[in-house]
Amino acid sequence: MISRWKVWVVLASLPILAACGQVTESGGEDMTTSSQESPQDSDPEMNSEPSADVEEMETPEVEEESDALPVEGSSYRHPEGLFEISFPPNYARQPQPNGLSFLSANGEFGGEVIYFEVEETLTTEELDQLYRQRTQEAFREIAWQRSELQPDGSVRLDWRGKNAGGQDLDAIGYIEQHGNRVYVLNVYAINESYDIYLEDSRLIVGSYQVSPPG
Repeated sequence: MISRWKVWVVLASLPILAACGQVTESGGEDMTTSSQESPQDSDPEMNSEPSADVEEMETPEVEEESDALPVEGSSYRHPEGLFEISFPPNYARQPQPNGLSFLSANGEFGGEVIYFEVEETLTTEELDQLYRQRTQEAFREIAWQRSELQPDGSVRLDWRGKNAGGQDLDAIGYIEQHGNRVYVLNVYAINESYDIYLEDSRLIVGSYQVSPPG
């Protein structure tokens, strides 16, 4: 098991997907939650082009290193109540300007929550293609495996690729829209098979809840 300091350094270096659309300040809202389902196999991917109506914005910068280590384990609630998520013991987490990064103690399983705002309501197909577009911009050598509409209205996409450091990722992502806000949850094994971390994944994905605008 690597040290807390090494975990924090790896966590701070995790890539964050670029947000899109016209971004505005998000205020606090009443919490009305929606939970993601645990990963399941399903439909083949869709191959339509990305929606031209979604505008691009710059990738947010990761916060500068500080002497304080990220809080490990337990649950995290966004300061404005935009989302909640829980982790197994010894997971490090690092707040980002538009979300949260997290990483296991051994550095082999992690991910991020990202949120941003757009000006219009996107269809399921547009959400699918938006996720693909941003993932391809943030990661390398993407191989799409499947895409599936979830019961709660989110879209799940399974894929494999490499991060900026050349590490292999075996990943699952979820994208959903509530009002003008789009949420993305990515969970991935790093240089390992995703199946090794199914128990961790079920806890993380199953605890993930977002707050639709009131």
